[in-house]
Amino acid sequence: MKFTFKNLGYVDQGSIELGEMTLICGPNNVGKTWLNYAMYGLLKDYPFTASFNLEPEMFKNLKEHGTAKLSLTDYAGKLDQILKNMSDRFSHNLGKYFNTDSDLMSKARVGLKLENYTLDLSENIHRVVRLGRKDVLLISKEAGDNTLIVTLQDTDSDLPEPAVIDIVERELARTLLGACILTPFVLTSERTGISLFYKELDLSKNILVEHLSDSSKKGINPFRLLNSMRSRYAEPIKDNIDIIRDADNIAKKKSFLKEDKAGEYKPVFDALREIIGGGFKTVNDQVLYQPVKERNRDKTALPIYLASSSIKSLFLLDLYINSIAEKNSILIIDEPELNLHPDKQRQMAKLLARLVNAGIKVVMTTHSDFLVREINNRIMLNVDFKGRSNLMKEHKMVKEDILRPEQVKAYTVHSDHKVHQLEVTEEGIDTDVFDQKIEDANALQDDIYYQMS
Repeated sequence: MKFTFKNLGYVDQGSIELGEMTLICGPNNVGKTWLNYAMYGLLKDYPFTASFNLEPEMFKNLKEHGTAKLSLTDYAGKLDQILKNMSDRFSHNLGKYFNTDSDLMSKARVGLKLENYTLDLSENIHRVVRLGRKDVLLISKEAGDNTLIVTLQDTDSDLPEPAVIDIVERELARTLLGACILTPFVLTSERTGISLFYKELDLSKNILVEHLSDSSKKGINPFRLLNSMRSRYAEPIKDNIDIIRDADNIAKKKSFLKEDKAGEYKPVFDALREIIGGGFKTVNDQVLYQPVKERNRDKTALPIYLASSSIKSLFLLDLYINSIAEKNSILIIDEPELNLHPDKQRQMAKLLARLVNAGIKVVMTTHSDFLVREINNRIMLNVDFKGRSNLMKEHKMVKEDILRPEQVKAYTVHSDHKVHQLEVTEEGIDTDVFDQKIEDANALQDDIYYQMS
């Protein structure tokens, strides 16, 4: 899976092919977060942005005969054009997606290419789409069959053609691409503030109250009200807000990881507990952090707004691992090292490596030399050198800590406004992006020391 970018903020052009673990490094203000957000949005919205140019005959058949048949192999043969249409439609709405001036994004383009695509016909499909009290569309296909059948139960329905076309295109996109497009979850760099102010972030309610209060003298202006209720945030941030608002209900679910918490995925939960130093729970719609009880100290639970900034930044990750993570999914993180001590940054690298080996793809932006070096340690452990077993035992490492070089891809954005791929070998990721700055700091320290002497 490869993403292409043109004129996206600082980035004039570039491409990112996802690995099982993908790192985007580089200085501040070079567009790393925008790259992350763009990949997340394209993956999340693909059923709604895919366009198949369905023939008018399809809707006519639905209205006259109640059924229409779509050849999946015919559409699979047009995959490149379908992906281009999808990318164009998503790119056209980037201004709205980032909640910024559309002119700023007028030339921006984000594309998606699927390498070695194979149409999967093995699924037995039976989906029911309700369009009101009585209007129902059925989407069905037998396992191994090439034909997707669309059935309109009430042919006397006055459903508008555009609405039906949109629904059929959405279901067709899920059928053709659902097996190869990953389900994304994003952790934005604003997650600490969201965890702190989640009670105050019920935006629609707060804006309405403010407007009604302000209107007591001036009168209600419906146009100004509607305009003010537009989201103030980019879509990924808004999605994080929505998740935390509903954390109480989400926490009742079990991810595929938690279903086997004591078995295959125990290493993931061991690493999660280590980095958090306890766990989260929700009581009466309030998120609490409960640290591990220490000897001779009382057991306690803190409202999350009283917990440290590092704990606030980890809440969404904990919720994802315990309650949201799906198979064939991708975790997209802005700065996983956010608010973490260097020791915790190393533990984060451990957790992310174990998530990758549990089958979750991870994409991250990072400024952390500690995190990258710890990932490199895990890549180097892929080499079966003498004494490796004893070394891993000494450092309490398990096989799920090892990363193969081919699992990892790394990129940076240079001053030429292009995305560049970094080499990943058995010695890890080429870390020149950090090494030169560290050498500069060391050289300055040496100069100061010798002048003082």
